[in-house]
Amino acid sequence: MLCADASKLSIIKSVVSLKYKDKEYLIESLIDNSERKAMQNQLTHSNQYLQQEIQKRIETQDKIHHLAYHDHLTGLPNRLHFNDQLNHAVQQAIQSNHILAVMFLDLDIFKMVNDTMGHDAGDQLLKVVSERLVKTLRKTDIIARLGGDEFIILIDHAENIQEICGIAESILDSFRESFQLHGKECFLTTSIGIALYPDDGQDNETLLKNADIAMYRAKEKGKNQYVICSPVMKSSVTENMNLANDLYRAMERNELELYYQPQVSCSSNYIVGAEALLRWHHPELGTLSPSKFIPIAEQTGLIIPIGEWVLRSACTQNKRWHNAGYSKLRVGVNLSVKQFQNHTQLLRQVEDILKDTGLAPEYLELELTESIAMKEKSHVAETLNILKNHGIRIAIDDFGMEYSSLSYLKHLPIDTIKIAMPFVQGIEVSNVDEAITKAVIVLAKSMGKGIIAEGVETESQMVFLTQRMCDEIQGFHYFKPMPVDQMEELLKKEKETCAASKCV
Repeated sequence: MLCADASKLSIIKSVVSLKYKDKEYLIESLIDNSERKAMQNQLTHSNQYLQQEIQKRIETQDKIHHLAYHDHLTGLPNRLHFNDQLNHAVQQAIQSNHILAVMFLDLDIFKMVNDTMGHDAGDQLLKVVSERLVKTLRKTDIIARLGGDEFIILIDHAENIQEICGIAESILDSFRESFQLHGKECFLTTSIGIALYPDDGQDNETLLKNADIAMYRAKEKGKNQYVICSPVMKSSVTENMNLANDLYRAMERNELELYYQPQVSCSSNYIVGAEALLRWHHPELGTLSPSKFIPIAEQTGLIIPIGEWVLRSACTQNKRWHNAGYSKLRVGVNLSVKQFQNHTQLLRQVEDILKDTGLAPEYLELELTESIAMKEKSHVAETLNILKNHGIRIAIDDFGMEYSSLSYLKHLPIDTIKIAMPFVQGIEVSNVDEAITKAVIVLAKSMGKGIIAEGVETESQMVFLTQRMCDEIQGFHYFKPMPVDQMEELLKKEKETCAASKCV
């Protein structure tokens, strides 16, 4: 046996009892305990160090796991974490047959905050918004940040759709109170799209996609509201996706064609101009108007090559008419926001096309909407002045339909104002539309600008506009948009009529 306090001694005595032939022998020995104590101390130290290292590794793994599953800015779960939670919730919903919802949130004017106050302020705002959303939601709800100003929320175990709508309304209400940002008040709204299980999807990807679709519809409807996904939305998105794929090949397959709608002088009744209008002869859907596919072209970026094709085709065709001896028309071509955003490329394209086609600049009129004039005002004046200095005419299309500010008329080199169709067509039924149309004509005349009335369909509209000294009329009352061959026939007849009456 060992001495009871052996661990405290440097030398210990060991006694071993042995029996041999009915006799007991005691064997005593002295053992140096210092080496054993050193080994024990080393083992204890090593064990403590190992425990510390294990703890550090556990903490590091926890941090890595947190970073992998959470947003570094707000601390909210990220897409990966949300997908795990949504997948689990869907599996439970399948078994228990209960409703769950996915909400997709996008802040409405967050870019403005970033642009005016800086990205640090934007980051701070995202943190404050996250905190407010967490406070607004139920404890069982899961909110994640996808990135940028986008958030997604999982509403699980809802009693009914009314409860889900109530939560969405609570979120919208929470944004009514201002956010404090660097000592300043900041007002913000959000648009919410909602997809429901199982109606709008039975897997993560479909639910998220349809919630995103509904969110964009909320944006289109005016923002600061929620929209629940519907079958019409889903079919519309599928249709647009198919159209986008077809549009990529439309130019290669020569499916695009320009129609021309004549613009008639109110004083002479002769054609003095024509607006080039794009048509797409889809192999399955038939002839499509621009309203059907231009928004898709804008979203996909295809508007750039399509816009160049339209401009080149219109200038080429107009030059051919001039060479054929027809009256020298002015051709109007619409420009998109995307084309104006790359103004250097636009200027180069216009210059190259006029040089290649040989069309004199004064016979090209570029039409832009008020939204372009206002949204792109940082460089739009410079771009238009360069175009104007080259002799190209500039027109404002759909005047009065988008912005009430008239300041751009003072600063931009506008040649022509085109009265928007709704005002013209309302002349016969609305005193307000009649007054607006009169006012626009007077405004244009007083500023020395040309005036064209769009959408003229009846004799009484034409008489009203002529009596008010409108310069030109464009609309079904005279001519519908027509393909090149019909336009040429029209120009040919007018040339013969003009020759017979010896007009100049």
